[in-house]
Amino acid sequence: MKRFLLILSTAAVLLTSCHKAIWDKLNDHEARITRLEAFCSQMNTTIGSLQAIVNAIDSRDYVKDVVPVMDAGKVIGYTITFNRSNPVTIYNGKNGEDAPTPLVGIKKAEDGAWYWTLDGEWILDQAGAKVRADGNITPQIKIEEDYWWVSYDNGATWTKLGSAVGNPGADGDSMFREVRQDDKYVYLVLADGEEIKLSKGGLSWVYV
Repeated sequence: MKRFLLILSTAAVLLTSCHKAIWDKLNDHEARITRLEAFCSQMNTTIGSLQAIVNAIDSRDYVKDVVPVMDAGKVIGYTITFNRSNPVTIYNGKNGEDAPTPLVGIKKAEDGAWYWTLDGEWILDQAGAKVRADGNITPQIKIEEDYWWVSYDNGATWTKLGSAVGNPGADGDSMFREVRQDDKYVYLVLADGEEIKLSKGGLSWVYV
């Protein structure tokens, strides 16, 4: 009888331990997805801000102020105020996962217009033409079923990309490599090395 009770007690402990391990794993997964979704929201904000920056460039607007966005004592982005255009916010945070992040950016083509890129490559429409960044199309990113998805038609259709979930705590990808300024310019360096040089105080816009 004592042996039987010991077996039951051991089995109960094992079941409890197993149950806790499963729940801990599920809770950790959900927490990671929540963090990634928050990061995804910041990415979409930044993508929209890039489009607004292109429109400001086209209208010859200039930067009046750049204010850091703080979170827990750390700079996670910047709010840029223009002379005429609406303020925009760009985030320079990382996703904290090993899984690669789809990096949406902009690049100036030989025709002088700005176009969208994905991981440094031109984003193309169904006809194979580059998608202008100053038009009505704004790429969107989302996470579904632990994968990144991207839309090039304002959410009408979605293309599945790579896994969104990697090892926690790693240095994930950021859309911006660097954001800095001096007395005359604001420099936005995208992840692929492209640099946008925005003038302050009414100076001419310059793109490098």
